[in-house]
Amino acid sequence: MTDNNGAPAQLVVRDLVAGYGRLPVLHGLSLDVAAGAMVAIIGPNGAGKSTLTKAIMRLVEVMGGEIRFEGTRIDGLEPQAIAALGVGYVPQTRNVFGALSVEENLELSCNLLPRGAAGAAIEAIYARFPRLRQRRSQKGASLSGGERQMLAIGSALISNPKLIILDEPTSGLSPHMTTEVAEGIKAINDAGTTVIWVVEENPQQILALADWVYVLDGGTVRMSCAARDLLGAENFRELFLGV
Repeated sequence: MTDNNGAPAQLVVRDLVAGYGRLPVLHGLSLDVAAGAMVAIIGPNGAGKSTLTKAIMRLVEVMGGEIRFEGTRIDGLEPQAIAALGVGYVPQTRNVFGALSVEENLELSCNLLPRGAAGAAIEAIYARFPRLRQRRSQKGASLSGGERQMLAIGSALISNPKLIILDEPTSGLSPHMTTEVAEGIKAINDAGTTVIWVVEENPQQILALADWVYVLDGGTVRMSCAARDLLGAENFRELFLGV
């Protein structure tokens, strides 16, 4: 199995049917993600973008098809086992513990690390997101929206995942914080981590950073192409909004 550039795919999704209870949201969805790529997932509301991220992590019911990560089939594994293989996940909401400090949030994410490795791992997150170091004693609930996203991403990065899945990480942020968070995510990708980024707002800004894009509609892939090609498409608004 290869990605769209001919390289071996790190993540392979084939004919995926998934949803909630007995109600499928994804209908035979297939995609490939290359190691080290930044892949954007766009589409109108209700297209199945968040359901796809949850299905990869086995947080919704997988009813058919298969998902493989580095050759290992993961659609039958528990979320903790998928994380242990090297897949990080940042949901859109409820992604930090509001009653805990920044440092306590990061400490809780060190459970997959060897004993004695937590200190250095947390320092590496502070180096990547200096704003978190400044807020290390603040409660998660007191952080700004952008700071909470930095903390959520930092918590997911603690175990040094090979792939990180971000569900709308800049949604609702100010333009300044959107830029700061986006630059942090780009730096993570530049360092070698594969990124899957569900895009809800500021699509042009995010696609300018991405390598490849999948357009979802009606629970399946409507089209896929190089991100730069979609940026120049005359029907971009139609593809993004489904109108």
